[in-house]
Amino acid sequence: MEEKRPSLEGLVDNIDPRASSDVQEELPKYEQVQEPAPLPLQEKLITCFWIALNTFSTLGLIFLSKRVFSDEQLHACQLMVVMWHFTATGLVLFVASRGSFRAFKAIRLNPWDMLPVCAFFAGYVVLGNLSLTYNSIGFYQLSKVMTTPCVVLINFVLFRKTVTRYMLAAIFATCIGVSFTINEAAKTQLFGVIIATLAFCSTALYQIWIGKKIEDFGVSAPQLLLNQAPISVLLLIPFVPFFDKIPDLSIVPTNIMFSVCASGVMASLYNLSQFLIIGRTSALTFNIVSHLKTIMILSIGWYSEGKILSSREWFGVALALGGGWVYSHLALKAKQQRK
Repeated sequence: MEEKRPSLEGLVDNIDPRASSDVQEELPKYEQVQEPAPLPLQEKLITCFWIALNTFSTLGLIFLSKRVFSDEQLHACQLMVVMWHFTATGLVLFVASRGSFRAFKAIRLNPWDMLPVCAFFAGYVVLGNLSLTYNSIGFYQLSKVMTTPCVVLINFVLFRKTVTRYMLAAIFATCIGVSFTINEAAKTQLFGVIIATLAFCSTALYQIWIGKKIEDFGVSAPQLLLNQAPISVLLLIPFVPFFDKIPDLSIVPTNIMFSVCASGVMASLYNLSQFLIIGRTSALTFNIVSHLKTIMILSIGWYSEGKILSSREWFGVALALGGGWVYSHLALKAKQQRK
């Protein structure tokens, strides 16, 4: 039985406003959270295309660069090959920022402010190429997994940034896994192991540095890279006479020269597709794509080299990839919770 109330301020007698449909229609309603509209099929296909292009360009860049550096003359042209990759990347990014593409808006930064960034950029790429030259493709790719533990260590030492114990356990598993493969490789290619270590350490420093500079300059990654590429080429020119030998291109096989040209195209496509994937998808999607590429590169590299892994190496690879996967998942989850 409804409660009876006296009339107050024109309110109708004996009517509970909660039971009145007319009054309920006038009451404010909470906004309903709308589900995001599903992506059109065309958008899904475009995203899949960029993911496929990124995977293809990554594989192409690694295997073409390995082929280029297998030539006796080009083996001594590390800096010039890197300069070609930077030039191709700059040209593709410039075209992508113009006309009907408009993938991003090009801006000009102060070259003097860019010098330290460009020097670091050139250094880590050169070391990466040296690691690819003196190591097998499988070991080169697996050693790159150590970049993440190195980033965590540097952040702790320099900025006292800590991670959870579960993240630390995943990092520890990654280090143990890579150490199993390093022990096998060090027996025959100690110099390659040293170069690989310098390569992933420099990569970790670059990642930390570049993250800070993107924030300081207030730019996106492609905007910064478009400024970096030409300046990095100019920075490397004075070092070419001291570290490189000018090759006699007339005796370089045609297929090797084709690989040189194609590697520059692959480098530019890799950088462009990487930015577009990050922009069109989530960080988790890009992370999954990266891990799948690692597995593909390892598999194809070992198959092409005819390498048969020992049980110790299989366990090390599984431990390293598993630890990297778990850490990435935990890091992305923590980032989402902070947001």
